[in-house]
Amino acid sequence: MKHCRSILDTVHGSWLRTSCRLYHAKRHSLRIFEDHQWLVQTPRLDNLPPREKSLENGITFKFDGIQSGNIYAANNDFKHLLDSSMQHVYNRKVTASQQGQDNFKTHAWLKLRDHIYGQLKDEHLNEKIRKYQPTLNQLIVPSQPSFLIPQLVKMDDYGKVTWEKILKGQAVTKQSKFEYILTHTYDYIYEQEVIPLMMETRKTDGTDDIDISNPVEWFAEARKMKRHIIMHIGPTNSGKTYRALQQLKVANRGYYAGPLRLLAREIYDRFQHDGVRCNLLTGEEVINDLDAAGNPAGLTSGTVEMVPLTQDFDVVVLDEIQMVADPDRGWAWSNALLGVRAREVHICGEKSTLPLVRSIMKMTGDKLTINEYERLGKLKVENSVLPQGYSSLRKGDCVVAFSKKRILDLKLQIEKKTNLKVAVIYGSLPPETRIQQAHLFNSGDYDVMVASDAIGMGLNLSIDRVIFTTDVKFNGKEMVELTSSNIKQIGGRAGRFKSDSAGKETPQGFITTFDSEVLSTVRKGMEAPIEYLKSAVIWPTDEICGNIITKFPPGTPPSALLKAIALHLEKSTHKLFTMSDLKNKLNVLAIFEHMEDIPFFEKLRLSNAPVKDLPLVRNAFAQFCGTIARRQTRGLLSYPFPFEVLDYRCITDEKFGLELYESLYNIIMLYFWLRNRYPSYFVDSESATDLKYFCELIIFEKLDRLKKNPYNKGGPQSLGSIYKQKAVFLKQYTSRRYA
Repeated sequence: MKHCRSILDTVHGSWLRTSCRLYHAKRHSLRIFEDHQWLVQTPRLDNLPPREKSLENGITFKFDGIQSGNIYAANNDFKHLLDSSMQHVYNRKVTASQQGQDNFKTHAWLKLRDHIYGQLKDEHLNEKIRKYQPTLNQLIVPSQPSFLIPQLVKMDDYGKVTWEKILKGQAVTKQSKFEYILTHTYDYIYEQEVIPLMMETRKTDGTDDIDISNPVEWFAEARKMKRHIIMHIGPTNSGKTYRALQQLKVANRGYYAGPLRLLAREIYDRFQHDGVRCNLLTGEEVINDLDAAGNPAGLTSGTVEMVPLTQDFDVVVLDEIQMVADPDRGWAWSNALLGVRAREVHICGEKSTLPLVRSIMKMTGDKLTINEYERLGKLKVENSVLPQGYSSLRKGDCVVAFSKKRILDLKLQIEKKTNLKVAVIYGSLPPETRIQQAHLFNSGDYDVMVASDAIGMGLNLSIDRVIFTTDVKFNGKEMVELTSSNIKQIGGRAGRFKSDSAGKETPQGFITTFDSEVLSTVRKGMEAPIEYLKSAVIWPTDEICGNIITKFPPGTPPSALLKAIALHLEKSTHKLFTMSDLKNKLNVLAIFEHMEDIPFFEKLRLSNAPVKDLPLVRNAFAQFCGTIARRQTRGLLSYPFPFEVLDYRCITDEKFGLELYESLYNIIMLYFWLRNRYPSYFVDSESATDLKYFCELIIFEKLDRLKKNPYNKGGPQSLGSIYKQKAVFLKQYTSRRYA
């Protein structure tokens, strides 16, 4: 009895210490969320000139500081219409507002000007105007402030008869059209972007107790478990993922969480080949391995975003853990690391994650074991560049570039100047096409690979030598230098260890360039010390967001909620965590957020859809969302998409470019993504599957028969022109850095 009591005291003491630790962690973090007014705030004004943020300086209806070349600066008629219409909006909406509402009305006015300033200062505005396709729904009820200028420019795309119905008897003039669009956009901002943020909405049902400040506490069930986190860290080609998968194979219930659909499929195929029952779970594809009794396999291979955080597992493998710092997708790795309910969690990736994971594990209380591995092969940076340019290339080389225009240029030039056959891989290619290209290269049917940094993850390639063409890349906003992590990840693909090389000589990989300055940068990057990650990217689960929306007025759009959460998490979260970049999610939300018949939780779900930022794809997704809003049942062929170009006769027709087929492929995969979530609305998967196969075939054939670059409007770029561009970048970079 005394012995039993001792055990109970020990267990009770352990539980008490854990409870105290979590309690103090909670109290120490985010006190701002303990105040029921944490959601009451003023809208952010990121683009408005400082003098305009204070109304004490007076009211202006002009937009100052706009550079030449912009439509506002270049077109006096547009400038006059915008200025006078803004005065109309102010007089009607702000000056005439009732007592007590002035503060809200004024903030809506300032936010409207902030939206306009942001667009007028956008250096890509002319391109966005060109691509903008106005819809009748947006014309009748304007609800996209971020596309206000393109909408004003293209308001005449609809004729006089349409405008007469919209204006209801008012004279149809350019001035009346401007005033209508701006007034209704102001109303949208007032109702959806100002009131939800600035109105106090204290609840008495307990929802004010929500505390999202500490991401560790988001996953209560995982915190109740004593998990064992096993890190497998090492450089590329060190066998870390292989070792983790051996533990998964012998588990009864397990999940492999990978970064890419093609990598999840590769693990699924490998397990099936080895006689290990396994399911496949990705956003677009679900395959259940059923036994004779109809029971699915206990193991699943899938993408990291799909890992179920409400199921219990014996083993979970979380691959490419360094992605936890990715601004866009890092939240999926963070949520899996914090919330997966598994006895053993094997995480694989670069050593740069070690201090960060250690710190997070101290917060969760999980046991941590570290297994570090060395590279299974030698890797050498060459002492000199390729002496004869493309003529120095040989079988087994991989030439690395960072845009599909440049990649296709290189393919054409190499095949023109040598007898080598070139395979290509870049990010927007269908995963199946990338696998085909990789197989042709690995089998020796193609001699050289030209690829983007997409080779750094998810593909096994038999590369002997990696050749960098440049040491800068475009990050979506500007040209930036490659980090040492980028260089190591890409360069490490050379001399990749193969499973059939047992007993043979250890493989040797080489790295070089065409240019001595690039070679110097690459050498420094390969020799640089490890850059340790300082924080993990986080974002609350949809369930947490759903709880918080109860604090907002009814009808609040999801974008307002996401922005409010982001603002406060950014200010208050533990330094180990940083906010996810909401740009892509908000861009997707803008497509369908105005559709009132789609419930809030469905809008949150749809905001995660993999929508490429291409006009044809965005238009297709809007139509898909319309199907959901109207509760319709439709097959893919019932939509007015140009599937007629999925014809063998189009393969040699150069007017049908690769981008068209890449857009169609993304539309087809969006359909599969939606079908997995709304099977009663999106039907006839057989036709969609046939279209997918045809699209993949035509993309492959067009690449194989490429005669000129469909992405290159200015002619092929030589190596010399690339180095000139680099010199311009370095000059700009130096001037910014030391200004």
